[in-house]
Amino acid sequence: MSAYINIYTNTLTDDLIPTILKRLNEHENVLDLNSSFSFRNANGSLPIIFKWDKPSLEIFNENNLKLNFNVSLKSFDLREYKKKLFKEKIIKQSFIQKLLGLFKKKKRKVAKPVKLSAEIESQLQNYNKVFSIKYHPGDVFENHFATLIGAIITELSNGVCHFTKENTWYNAKNVLRESLVNLYTLEELPNHINKNAVAVAS
Repeated sequence: MSAYINIYTNTLTDDLIPTILKRLNEHENVLDLNSSFSFRNANGSLPIIFKWDKPSLEIFNENNLKLNFNVSLKSFDLREYKKKLFKEKIIKQSFIQKLLGLFKKKKRKVAKPVKLSAEIESQLQNYNKVFSIKYHPGDVFENHFATLIGAIITELSNGVCHFTKENTWYNAKNVLRESLVNLYTLEELPNHINKNAVAVAS
């Protein structure tokens, strides 16, 4: 099942791409972000080539590996977004219910609102773009690199991001630290958590 990392921001330009690659290499061995990728036309894919040098899945350690994330960059409006937070759940009759005639209608719609906290809503109203990364949480490589890329882009663009699988929100100040805690072991963390942060966009 797919999940998304949605990054809400105002500014994403190709000037950030070399910095994103540099920041990725502070934590992993990323050989390339495909030159075809551009934030000017980000509705497509984000291919990366990397080496996996960890004891976990060491069978892959000698190979250049490739991931291809589906990404999109769209305009964002908080009012429209809030309208979409109402989900309709279709309740269907069971065979027994139909047999007994307990319901006259075959379907019933129930509105289930998904609420934003006041803090998140106040932050979202400052943004006009959303950059989305689609990935598969069950894939070790996709989960690892999507999380890392999403965190770095959020920090560099001074945005906020939403991890849909966990329904968790982060801002530019805490996203990288929280993501690193989730990605690395206690033994590995000292090599990652103390990296010098690059100043975020204003």
